[in-house]
Amino acid sequence: GFLDPLKAASKDLQAAGMYFMAEGTKNPNNALAGSTDFMHMMGHVSLGLMWARMAKAAYAALDGGATDRDFYEAKIATGRYYMARQLPATGMHLARINSGADPVMALEAAHF
Repeated sequence: GFLDPLKAASKDLQAAGMYFMAEGTKNPNNALAGSTDFMHMMGHVSLGLMWARMAKAAYAALDGGATDRDFYEAKIATGRYYMARQLPATGMHLARINSGADPVMALEAAHF
């Protein structure tokens, strides 16, 4: 359904938070190395929530007899696109977070 990708993305976000709590206390670099990915995840989940709200409003308008059906149907189609094509990026961000700090810290500052 429409909300399944949002549910999966929310679980990815929760898993990232759990990783930070477990591994960030052992080594703060584990949290720091994944901070940008976490912010991207938060953005994706927030946008997914907004698309879910827009779709709910669009369905309500269509059920209420709105005359501008194309507008509301386009909102629903765009929301479906976001859920199917953009929101799954949280899985990639979670994988990067779970890789921890070692791959990041192995890079020498002089090589930049």
